[in-house]
Amino acid sequence: MLVFLLPACGLKIRLLNLLGHRIHPSARIGICWVQNVERFEVAEGVVIGNFNAFRFMKLVQLGKNARIVMFNWILGGSGFEPGAVDTGTLRTLRMSEAAHIVSMHYLDCGGGLVMAPHSWITGIRSTVLTHAFDPVNGGLILEPVTLEKGAVISTNCTVLPGVTLGEGALLAAGSTAWTRQQVAAAHLHGGVPARRLTPIKVEESLYDRRPGQ
Repeated sequence: MLVFLLPACGLKIRLLNLLGHRIHPSARIGICWVQNVERFEVAEGVVIGNFNAFRFMKLVQLGKNARIVMFNWILGGSGFEPGAVDTGTLRTLRMSEAAHIVSMHYLDCGGGLVMAPHSWITGIRSTVLTHAFDPVNGGLILEPVTLEKGAVISTNCTVLPGVTLGEGALLAAGSTAWTRQQVAAAHLHGGVPARRLTPIKVEESLYDRRPGQ
């Protein structure tokens, strides 16, 4: 925890690697609150900004040029639920190449959050939940949320356990994706619960955001 509270610098990266994490020398990790996280795996060009909180995670894995901006809560506590079957996703955040999480989001990663290349959680104040009460069988649903390549969650959305956003899908601002909903690829979805509204195509060049852009 104390090392993660240091400002971004080369010494911080070296110390974290000595502590058993695997962080590329070119990565930049700001002042973050990290509690009970077993391992960070951080690739070339990754940026983790200041004032993010990571708690009770098994694995935080960021691919090349992935980015987490500021003031996000990334929590894995629900992955400790009694009887939970771990298929390899519990208490993990896996961000592929150039995936982005912007600012002020609440991300429950107990069941796992998987972000494919160029997928985005953008805007502010979206909530991703990977655990919820099961009204049919009782107990809890504990399942990963998956964003396929180029999928985007807009500002102030709610995404519930087991949701998959298909390739190039866009969840409009203020929308809710219901438990285990399959959000169709290459379509705009909106509303509560989210409904398919219209086909959409985002040019690949628009995903190619580099630091400073």
